[in-house]
Amino acid sequence: MNEGAAIYLNIDPSEEEANEELIRRIDRLLLDYGVEYTGIGNIYRASDPADRDRMIYAARRALRSADWMEGKLTGFMIMNQTNVCRPEEILLDYMEPPRPEKLAYYEEYYRSSGRLAHGIVVDENRQLRDGYTSCLLSRKYGIQPDIYEALSDQPVKKVVAGRHVVRDGDAWKIKTKKRYSWLYAPEAPVVPGDILEVSARQEPAFMRVDAIVYATGKDFCEEHRPVIRHMNSRMEEAPLSKMS
Repeated sequence: MNEGAAIYLNIDPSEEEANEELIRRIDRLLLDYGVEYTGIGNIYRASDPADRDRMIYAARRALRSADWMEGKLTGFMIMNQTNVCRPEEILLDYMEPPRPEKLAYYEEYYRSSGRLAHGIVVDENRQLRDGYTSCLLSRKYGIQPDIYEALSDQPVKKVVAGRHVVRDGDAWKIKTKKRYSWLYAPEAPVVPGDILEVSARQEPAFMRVDAIVYATGKDFCEEHRPVIRHMNSRMEEAPLSKMS
């Protein structure tokens, strides 16, 4: 995870000379933080893979705070490799098997939706760090899941992304199209569609899970507020195709 970044700019294509100077300036700034241009499109990578979590975070912060980037930077998308190994290569040492009811919850979601609720995280030695149920289901059904690498000296947190919802009688309805994300720590299993109570500026607040992803690196993990509790409720609706 955090292997690279894609940078998106708001520029006038007709101003070629100014655009080239802006890109050179971006390249110089990011190099100061150990992030280098790959030579492909708008893709950058950390020069030291072992320090990528810190480098990518620091580079993003520096670029966002540069006054000469105001009105120019439209996106800094973190890029995560999703195929670091095959499911059968994952080591399950020291892992406790999931509770039967937890595994059944995730398996029911897979059988009804045709996809796993979330991916798998391993360390640099392919030791499993998170996603045990996804690992078991991928082996049982012969699925190739998303498999990420998070360095063993960095934290890994499960993150739920979705939209705010409000009560509408006995049901829930979407309150906003904008997507937010929270750290998920409750013991209850969670799949897309579930309703959660979350920490927000205005309490109480609830969200519908559109996707379950991961964060790694101390700084990245600290960006998110926590989920308060699982509401034991679900709102069936097709997730957004993109994160806002």
